[in-house]
Amino acid sequence: MMPSDWRPPTLATDRLVLRPFCEEDVEPLFPLAANPHVTRYTLWDAHQTVEDTRLFVLDYAPGCYREGTPEPYAITRKADSRGLPVGAVGCFWVSRANYTMELGYWVAEPFWGRGFAPEAARALLASVFAEHEVERVQARVIDGNAASVRVLEKVGFRPEGTHRAGLFRRGKFEDVRMFALLRSEWTREVESTPKPLQ
Repeated sequence: MMPSDWRPPTLATDRLVLRPFCEEDVEPLFPLAANPHVTRYTLWDAHQTVEDTRLFVLDYAPGCYREGTPEPYAITRKADSRGLPVGAVGCFWVSRANYTMELGYWVAEPFWGRGFAPEAARALLASVFAEHEVERVQARVIDGNAASVRVLEKVGFRPEGTHRAGLFRRGKFEDVRMFALLRSEWTREVESTPKPLQ
């Protein structure tokens, strides 16, 4: 168990800052997480009241942090001086014994199509492979979520097949597509990324 005040390190990209959630995020996050368009393919349901968001920010997130888990991060934009969240990204342990984590992410609808999800995921993966004893990071995508598949492909994940009727969600069975990225593949992905001119 980590110290009760442990938080994952803040990460930065060209356009984004990924940081731990804090109490001030509750009010601005609620309308984003309440949008049913955002949760069409998520495992979590659209927030119905601000109390749902409060539980996520003040109960779920600190519980993960106390376990030393880099989940969830608030995705914020450098261009926003207020640093308001526009989504979330994180990696949680599926099996520590098997060195396996799972990646999850979502971006608020007003910010779709800007490449924020792959940019945030790439930064988090770099941190996870550097700081954690993880060999495999997997991701689940509910069949039909083409946008999420594109995010995973952009950061080097490979498809591993479909779990037919692998999820019972909101009263019906869903097919779930599996993707994964291994440490060796991430290393090659990083090595093959063009470096900026000095």
